[in-house]
Amino acid sequence: MPVVKADGYGHGAAPVARQLVAEGAGILAVAVVEEGAELRRGGIEVPILVMGWIGPDQIEALVEYGLTPNAHSPEQLRELVEFVEKKRLKLRLHLKLDTGMTRLGILPDQLSQVLDVVARAKEHLFLEGVFQNFASADDAGSGQTAAQQRTFDEMLATIRAAGHVPSMIHTDNSAGVLASLATGENPSKVNSEGAHASRSLRGAAGSDRTVFSSPSKKILSSVTHVRPGLALFAPVPGLPLSDSLLDVMTFLSAVDQVKRVPAGTRIGYGGTFVCVRETTVALVPAGYADGVPRSVSGRGQVLMHGRRCPIAGRISMDMTAVDATDLPAAPRRGDEAVFFGRSLGARLGVEEAAAAAGTVAWELLCGVGPRVPRIIVAGGRVRETQSMFL
Repeated sequence: MPVVKADGYGHGAAPVARQLVAEGAGILAVAVVEEGAELRRGGIEVPILVMGWIGPDQIEALVEYGLTPNAHSPEQLRELVEFVEKKRLKLRLHLKLDTGMTRLGILPDQLSQVLDVVARAKEHLFLEGVFQNFASADDAGSGQTAAQQRTFDEMLATIRAAGHVPSMIHTDNSAGVLASLATGENPSKVNSEGAHASRSLRGAAGSDRTVFSSPSKKILSSVTHVRPGLALFAPVPGLPLSDSLLDVMTFLSAVDQVKRVPAGTRIGYGGTFVCVRETTVALVPAGYADGVPRSVSGRGQVLMHGRRCPIAGRISMDMTAVDATDLPAAPRRGDEAVFFGRSLGARLGVEEAAAAAGTVAWELLCGVGPRVPRIIVAGGRVRETQSMFL
């Protein structure tokens, strides 16, 4: 169940979704109704789960675009029930459980109340799925993942005891998926004696089924789907198998103007960068309005001619100055300037750019601005260009 929220993590939701569906994804996940509607307008026909906020004024659009809602609180569920009963509709539903992350989700002590509401609305709502999100799956030393899984198993048992047979169970984000694949087992799924669960995978993409069971074959959770997000697009820092993942995006601009300035010259707002030598300055038309974080001012790097060059001074809204003095040959107008990604065999990882900005890769990918064209390349050829100007 690939997660393509936030405009496909900044890559362009519709082309990303089309590629994932072509590769076998049978269902997609987004955060909000608007994102699901965009995918439908882009020609995506597979089921789309809305995992987050659904306002009462958005339910009609959710139904119109054939999206699958989640229920994450008694109040929000009641709004959904009122709508479907009034309109005499039938909808599939996924329950979102809060097993310890303390974001959206039904708490254990709310579950019975929620199940009663679902039971009374059985003519209009079919409980298709149950899910949760791990808070610390990227921290192998944390016990939070195991605690969350135990809570999830207990809540799932309550749901099944109430007579529901959900066909979609999904718990693992990118970190959870990579941790499971690296070990061949998921230590968060254990029986009461502490025996590790075993894992088997079968089926095509989009219909994979993962069965977690103890050596005694007692089924603990029948996990049918996983929800990779960042791992679809870039390495996930600090996790096993991450190095095997490739970057999907290269975020680049082009040199606009090159100046040779004497020592003592100040560059940019506030003059915070002072040239200690005669300096070649490459001016690149991309700034924080485009997704170059202002926090990389004086700290970040840009790839030019396959080499790393330091950012000189403050990032402005529309412009970045780069110290290109140490390049073997001065850059020229039109030369590539890569903020993260690959160029001429060199790589400047989005995780490195994020570290320089004091943030995470997710934020940088999602932060690439709407005025930056998305050029979709496959097999070395441009397949599609998305631009607000062309």
